[in-house]
Amino acid sequence: MKKLSTKLAAVFLLAIVVLEGLLMMYLHPSIGNARVQEEYTRLMEAGAKHRDVLVDHTTEETIRHILLMESGEGQGVAIVNAENQLVAHSEQQSIQWDSLTERLDVSAYSQDTLVQGDWKREPYLISVHPFQEGEGAIVQLQSTAGIHALMDRLNFHFLLAGIGSVLILALIYVFLTRYLTLPLQRMKQATEKLSVGQFDVTLPAGRDDEIGQLSTSIQKLSKDLQVIKKTRTDFLSSVSHELRTPLTYVRGYSRVVQRVETSEEERVRYLQIIEEEADRLTLLVEDLFELAQLDDPGFRIVKEHVDVAELLQHIHERVSPSFKEKGQQLDLTCESPLVVEADPVRLEQVVVNLLDNAMHYSPTGTTTQIRAYAKKHTVVIQIVDEGVGVSKEEQEAIFDRLYRTEKSRSRKHGGSGLGLSIVKELVEAHGGTIHVQSEPGKGSTFTVTLSK
Repeated sequence: MKKLSTKLAAVFLLAIVVLEGLLMMYLHPSIGNARVQEEYTRLMEAGAKHRDVLVDHTTEETIRHILLMESGEGQGVAIVNAENQLVAHSEQQSIQWDSLTERLDVSAYSQDTLVQGDWKREPYLISVHPFQEGEGAIVQLQSTAGIHALMDRLNFHFLLAGIGSVLILALIYVFLTRYLTLPLQRMKQATEKLSVGQFDVTLPAGRDDEIGQLSTSIQKLSKDLQVIKKTRTDFLSSVSHELRTPLTYVRGYSRVVQRVETSEEERVRYLQIIEEEADRLTLLVEDLFELAQLDDPGFRIVKEHVDVAELLQHIHERVSPSFKEKGQQLDLTCESPLVVEADPVRLEQVVVNLLDNAMHYSPTGTTTQIRAYAKKHTVVIQIVDEGVGVSKEEQEAIFDRLYRTEKSRSRKHGGSGLGLSIVKELVEAHGGTIHVQSEPGKGSTFTVTLSK
């Protein structure tokens, strides 16, 4: 498997090769052609200037000065008459003037002409500058060594740039390996540990970029998974305990009922206990099923316009008999009209669960109140009871799954420990909030706040 740093370095290398190739294709010939054109122009201008001077002042002194000016190794000049014979020429050992004039017929040119411009294969550029028709010409030479030297320097610098690019890429590769690939490899190892249930991963922090954010997210994920694992273990342990206890009662009393010596009165009482435990199991299974629905990613709240006063009135009429049966009173106070965007079925479930909780933990002769009112852009629903209350330390924990403030009392009242957890998740699914104010022995107030 190729490393990411290797792939990135290969991409950079390809990009630089393409860039340098384009520069080579454009700059190299452009610079070379510009220099060649400069040499052509200088050659033509020098030859024309010498010809014009000789036309104006054709003297031995003038010819001597012109030959002296062009006596360098990189240039040369010759004067040829109408019969294509050398009249005079500058002295350079590298130039064979005789052989040059033999193959060059100056009478064939009527104007300034570049007769040899192939600088790549010829040692000299040659131009012809004729005098008046039939009077001969000036032959001007310019060495191509300067052009070749320029091209050699260009080739060297481009090669140097290529080598420099490779070295820079090597540094980039080392940088990417240390700064990018190694952190990603550590994150890969961390996620592999997470995948097999090892959540004690530690990643370096302090980078303020996408990799640093990813590292922080993985670190947070490991902590969240640790919490989830612990919560799941505790939850399964609690569920196991909740299921085991009623099943133990059912199994034990079933055996007692089957005994011959058991009286009819005892049999009826034991069967009643079995029925109560079966009801408790049914309630627990229903609550677990409800929680499974809430945890399903496909779970959706279907909101619509809900008349809160009408909904609470319906709940009050349905639940009041249960309160009266336990010697309690249920009152309703609600502003009207009071409309909220909510799922009516789920909102009713929230209120009924809170009322059921209040009824179970309130003694005979107490009053539970349902209050609903508008507050700015929200609707507030309160369930106020006169029950046993909850200590300040336990007020946050009562919304946890299977949490009970008093285990012995919970068994007596038959709660599953899931009702308030379901209520909280349903309220939060509506985008609302729920909190409790309570004091032991003085009752509790559960407040649900929903946006209009």
